[in-house]
Amino acid sequence: MRSSHTLRGGRLPAALALIGLALLGLLFVPECDDCYFVYWSFDSLRDWLLTRPSTAGAEIVGVPENGRYLGNLLGVLQGKLYFVPVVGPILRGLLMGGALWALVCLLARRARRGPVGRGEAFSIALALVLLAPRGIWQEAFSWGAGLVNYLLPMVILLVLLELFARRRPPSALLAGALAFCGCLFMETTTILLAAGGCLCALLFRHSDRRRAAMGVWLGSWLGALVMFTASGYRSGTNADRRMDVSLALEHLRQIVTEAVVFPAAATLLISVLLVWLVWKGGGRWKIPALVLVPLHLLQLWRAAENWLGEPRYDDFSLCVGLALAAVWCLLLAQTRGTAPVWGAVLALGLLCGPLLFVTPIGPRNFLPPYVLLSLIALLLYREAREQGLPGLTRLAAPLSALALAGLVWVYSCNCLVYHQRLSYAREQAAAGAESITLPLLPYDRWAINETVWKGDISYLVYREVPWDVAFTFVPWAEYTAP
Repeated sequence: MRSSHTLRGGRLPAALALIGLALLGLLFVPECDDCYFVYWSFDSLRDWLLTRPSTAGAEIVGVPENGRYLGNLLGVLQGKLYFVPVVGPILRGLLMGGALWALVCLLARRARRGPVGRGEAFSIALALVLLAPRGIWQEAFSWGAGLVNYLLPMVILLVLLELFARRRPPSALLAGALAFCGCLFMETTTILLAAGGCLCALLFRHSDRRRAAMGVWLGSWLGALVMFTASGYRSGTNADRRMDVSLALEHLRQIVTEAVVFPAAATLLISVLLVWLVWKGGGRWKIPALVLVPLHLLQLWRAAENWLGEPRYDDFSLCVGLALAAVWCLLLAQTRGTAPVWGAVLALGLLCGPLLFVTPIGPRNFLPPYVLLSLIALLLYREAREQGLPGLTRLAAPLSALALAGLVWVYSCNCLVYHQRLSYAREQAAAGAESITLPLLPYDRWAINETVWKGDISYLVYREVPWDVAFTFVPWAEYTAP
């Protein structure tokens, strides 16, 4: 009986989710940088790490120098892997889907305690991942280079949290190696890991985990040193990636909108849980609850605009997001047992803070903050369940199923058209065509670089050298119109 319950409540949902996410991974196609990686000839280690300086005027514009050594290497491998006959696309798809599944599993581990079992925690975590904002699916989950650089360091961070949460102290060597590797992807996650390493060493200095904590501290600081001593950060050769203090207010609008306003499902869950916890604890909840109702209606309106059209970063979104965050802080201050939540809040601020002063930033930059927002929601859910909140599995499971079905439909349509237009373009180029008109993907806002001026296909389709065939892209509806 116990074995059957475990299958239904834990292993079966995880197995079904693995199948669904693996299918999604198989439907993700190479875009943008993935296509450059396919063409580039990697003759040295510097080429593989993408640390060769930009080569203006060459057949391919190079990649600016940076310290994302591990992210660069894995990004190159996944881009080239897709075009390995037969096994390449399958292996790449399984790896991308597996990374999403690992994210769900690791998030679910943080919610498992007391009345929250394996299946319940997994259902809530899966719903949060699948209901991530459209921009994150567009620029991070479905884009190979984006998934590698923005998701994998957060997976490493969650693995470290899992290791330290276990009864047996983790290996100092393993913890240090994970921290070091996690610092070789994105600058903001490197800063977070370095700061977290210091805090870890301080908190565990008198416990049996002190050696592992020291390993995290040393590994993260060594990794940060390796990253930020890359010559690209000093030379200024990367003109379109720079620091600019004057952009702070403009970027604040985008940060608050992407991190708080667009993640409608996660933020609504957080608000409901906080109000319930304060009510259960006998605190003042009525006025905050009344304030949250119109705020969430306004938030849902703006989030729906993002799902159906272009994102808007304006003062309206800024005010709604800041108001939501302020009410949360007021409620959280009245809630007991939320020290881990405050830690996640500080980490969220540490991830978003540097984005005020660097350019460019886009929705992909907010995948790491969204992971922390989901972690906050799951920690609050665990606390609320321990205080008597009914489980939400019956709500989360159908939402996950609907979201997964919708995503499979979107990326199935995009994948089919992607391969049809690629085959057609290659046939036309082989026949000597100098100019080819192609459609954008049907769901262009769910794939990166699907714009009328996209040029990445020039590295996949050419007669002798890239760019010797001119391409014109038109929207799908216009291309298929009678």
